[in-house]
Amino acid sequence: MDQNPFTSAIESHLSRVEAFYAKVAEMEQKAAEQSKTAIDESARLSRETLAYSSTLAAEWRRASLEATRNAMKMWSFPFAG
Repeated sequence: MDQNPFTSAIESHLSRVEAFYAKVAEMEQKAAEQSKTAIDESARLSRETLAYSSTLAAEWRRASLEATRNAMKMWSFPFAG
């Protein structure tokens, strides 16, 4: 068995590097999961915003048409007979 201090130091260093890389891989995995969650949430909010804006536009068209009809009734009332 080789008792060379240089070899022992290299093995010790490689062991620490391996542990470091394992921790880096763990952190990368967590970051990827958080990014996926953020992307999913952003997509959900975008879908909800689109649905809300469509509903709002439809309501605006309905209210606009109703206001126009009411205005026409007001203008035509004196001439109704």
